[in-house]
Order: sequence, then structure tokens, then C-alpha cells
Amino acid sequence: MHIVKIDRERPDFRVFIDLLFGPGWEVDTEGNSHPVNSRTWTSLYMADRTHKEPSVTIEASEDDPELFEVESASTRLEELAALYLFLCSGSAIVAPDGALIDARRVSLQASYSAELQRAAQALWHQSSDSNPYPNLTAFRRPTGAT
Repeated sequence: MHIVKIDRERPDFRVFIDLLFGPGWEVDTEGNSHPVNSRTWTSLYMADRTHKEPSVTIEASEDDPELFEVESASTRLEELAALYLFLCSGSAIVAPDGALIDARRVSLQASYSAELQRAAQALWHQSSDSNPYPNLTAFRRPTGAT
């Protein structure tokens, strides 16, 4: 399990789908992201439907709501989810073997650069209360088009 200390809002949870699996991936999700574009969610579960990758769970600790526990049977998915949560929203990250020193964190960022870039480019960063589904507006035809 990785633990991330959160000190700011989280990204739209759908960014994690793009990060871990890729855009448009068939994924089952559960959690408390209400409305869908919430940046204050505290519970997220994702499971790949197609390739049967292990699930990923991100949960705020019951003892300290600023501590988020990231778990997966896949070391890669767990590291990646925890690293991204830390980069976007965290002030500290602890791996199963202790706090991640800067050198190890930089090494992980280099190892997962493609996935982190994919997440950085995710359409879901554009979601808002007035536009919770930017994927729908991105493909709308101009008014009067046939």
C-alpha cells in the first residue's frame, strides 16, 4: 500500500482511467465523486473490464482524511496511481518500504513518463460544474450543421 498526504483538491477521477489504462478504456468504477466532476472525492475504485488487470482502490483514511491509501495487486498500477495523486494533490508520499526520497520519485516519474503525459493531456481536466462532460461538447456539431 502507498499512502499519499493530500493538501489540495484531487483531479477529476476520470483522469485516473486515462492514466492507468488509456482514454476510452472499458473500466468499472465506484466511489463518491458527486457530481461526476468533483475534485473533493475521497473514495475511488477502478477495475479493467477488458484485459482483467488488477483493480485499483484509492481511499481516504478513516483516522486522517488527509491521508489517502492507494492499493492494487499490481505494483505498477499502485505506484502509478499513488505517484499521480501525489503530483497533483499531495505533499508527501510513502511507499510500502518507507517515504519516497526525491531520487526514487524522479526515477518513477521517468519510468512512467508516457502514462503521466497521457494523464496530463486528459480531456477530463476541462470538466467543471457547468461542463461536467467535456467529451460530449468536444464532438458537438456547430449549430445549424447537418
